[in-house]
Amino acid sequence: MAENSSFVAKPARGWLHPDSVLASDGITYAVRYIGCMEVLTSMKKLDFETRSQVAKECIARVCAAAGLRSADKKRRVSQAAASALAAKPRMAHSGSNVALTVSSRAITLAALEGGETVARHDMPRVSFASGGDADSLDFVAYVAKSAPPAEWRACYVLECGGRLAQDVIATIGQAFELRFKEFLTKPSSVNINGSRALCGGGGGG
Repeated sequence: MAENSSFVAKPARGWLHPDSVLASDGITYAVRYIGCMEVLTSMKKLDFETRSQVAKECIARVCAAAGLRSADKKRRVSQAAASALAAKPRMAHSGSNVALTVSSRAITLAALEGGETVARHDMPRVSFASGGDADSLDFVAYVAKSAPPAEWRACYVLECGGRLAQDVIATIGQAFELRFKEFLTKPSSVNINGSRALCGGGGGG
């Protein structure tokens, strides 16, 4: 695997799914949507450790806003990570049970009841994904930008019960890498917003 083609290391046992599945309909998980926070800084400008801190801090703040955990005033967060996040979480749709569908084309969150789309991001606009701290291992956060002209960048928090979090992160990483490979082999057929878009886990900025 190209070192800069994904933000998730390929598991020792190999990727979880056949590439052909992720290249077509994708993989769907039943998860709970908790909320999101605007991200004020491009992920491309942050090193890997700071990106991880941004995701973990977003999980902590969104979960506190949802009443899933108490706010920890003693949390140590770097200035770069703290300043990358907006002041308040956005909690629309918080607590909704959603179908998370991951493919090499996009990440989609759709309400299990009614099918309303909560969020959809083309894979080139996804820039990072990570799990939570030791006390929030069932949570996953991913950073992505909305489509033009708004191009609103945010970190989305999901609760993945049944120890699904690591599988979800690995699946997003596999889809991200597959998209990168598709671009390298068929650049004319993959809209990727520039040849460097996915390098360093910074597809969506």
